[in-house]
Amino acid sequence: MLGAIIGDIVGSRFEFNNHRSKEFELFTKECFVTDDSIMTLAVAKALMETEKLMKLDLISSKNADEYYSILEKMTTTYMQKIGRRYPNCGYGGMFGHWVFSDHPKPYNSFGNGAAMRISSVAFVAKDESEVVLLSETITGVTHNHEEGYKGAEATAIAVWMARRGYTKSEIRRQINHNYYRLNYTIDEIRDNYQFNETCQETVPQAIQAFLESNSFEDAIRIAISVGGDSDTLAAITGAIAEAYYGVPKELKEQALKYLDRELMTIFEEWNDFLGEKEEETFKVLTKYIGKFERLDSFEGRGVASDESGNREAYLQIPTFQFNLLVNEFVKEFYEFSSANVVYELTRYEQILEKHGFTSSNQEMARVPLDGLNEQMILALIMGVIRAERCHEGELNDFFKNGVMMKWLKKLKDIDRQKQLLEIEEIYLEVGGFGGYDSSHVIFNDGTAEINVTPWLKHPVKVQLNKEETKKFISDFYKIHVEYWDAEYMDRDILDGTQWSLVVKEKGCRSTSWNGSNMFPPNWDQLLYLFRIGADDGK
Repeated sequence: MLGAIIGDIVGSRFEFNNHRSKEFELFTKECFVTDDSIMTLAVAKALMETEKLMKLDLISSKNADEYYSILEKMTTTYMQKIGRRYPNCGYGGMFGHWVFSDHPKPYNSFGNGAAMRISSVAFVAKDESEVVLLSETITGVTHNHEEGYKGAEATAIAVWMARRGYTKSEIRRQINHNYYRLNYTIDEIRDNYQFNETCQETVPQAIQAFLESNSFEDAIRIAISVGGDSDTLAAITGAIAEAYYGVPKELKEQALKYLDRELMTIFEEWNDFLGEKEEETFKVLTKYIGKFERLDSFEGRGVASDESGNREAYLQIPTFQFNLLVNEFVKEFYEFSSANVVYELTRYEQILEKHGFTSSNQEMARVPLDGLNEQMILALIMGVIRAERCHEGELNDFFKNGVMMKWLKKLKDIDRQKQLLEIEEIYLEVGGFGGYDSSHVIFNDGTAEINVTPWLKHPVKVQLNKEETKKFISDFYKIHVEYWDAEYMDRDILDGTQWSLVVKEKGCRSTSWNGSNMFPPNWDQLLYLFRIGADDGK
């Protein structure tokens, strides 16, 4: 949400005076907060007030109808209540009338206001289906046109995917398949792009600006350079970029100076509501852990050949995906290096030598993990990437032999140490068309209660004492769900096993992982720990 606010503020002075270049000062005395930031904060306030009255059930959707009914009312209430305090912030004609109406009704709009305000839902929803429902509920109070719904949903989905560790290519495929065709570059449209306040002529351009960026600041600069409705376009881009890269501290500090006391209070309340953990420094790199491990799972599935009996053709599928993934990782690593000069990765050889190592591939592969700091790990990765120029294929070997994965997991662990919080609940559900087994673990005062519900068998309740609970939590952490992708889907199999894991940490939103006929690493250990498939749940 902060990314949307920054995009709005930076773009405010360019809305009717477009700047078709990435070269400009981000914050000046001419910048100001517009309706984009105000309505973004109003939607966040509506979500917070809804959850004070009622929370979505962690396990089922049995209370969903009531929850979304309350959310719809709260959205109208707070968009009007907060909006009326800022009557001259740049509302469109129909929306301005709606804000001050005694009987507000949706007015079939497809204006880009639907998309600029929606980013907060991606920080609340535990999975993609909740993103869609939350977006639809909030959008429908005003922008109940098909294109209004689509623009808001596309934005919210892009933000959610960016938060949950999807790559840019995965985000692009999702938008291309379900929402808009992104078949152009910003350079190709910049000169002829005109001012437009519709979702269909703002949202795809904003997403494309993010996809072409190499950092949060670069995303904002690209969005401004497009022209058009600059504050809204940059707000949408900024929301996605924040979720993907995080926001540099200095930009956050500058932007928040533009919020008055009332808006700042809502922003602070939102941060407390989320219970957000400290930003992950290396998430643009460590998200690839799950990607490569998922390909290993695909290759090890045991299918002997394709439909024609050609095993070689079958094996080329994951190999092709593997090479694409390596190339995407290398591109993002270079972008990370350029955006994070503090790690001095242009001096990677000197960094390696300082620690007693050379840039020889053989020697780098043998470097022990113990005692490595983040700069050293990044220097090792840079050394391997640069060595690829002279020894083609060895970069792939570092991924295949697990050395690169060890380095990435070490970076993830460094980030993770800043984030560990107390777990409140965990829910695991596994099954298919025939039925589901489930295990619900509730933690309270140092102990845990495990409620196992096998399909067509009697439920079993297991009470763990404090020592047993500490071991359970330790065993759960060893599974390393933080390395996993958000979903594991084998779309070639129509039935089979579906599963869902939901973890709720204290003071934080719940996080979910889902799958269908494909499973993450340590899957059997997870089933064993949660007593799924064991006789009588024991």
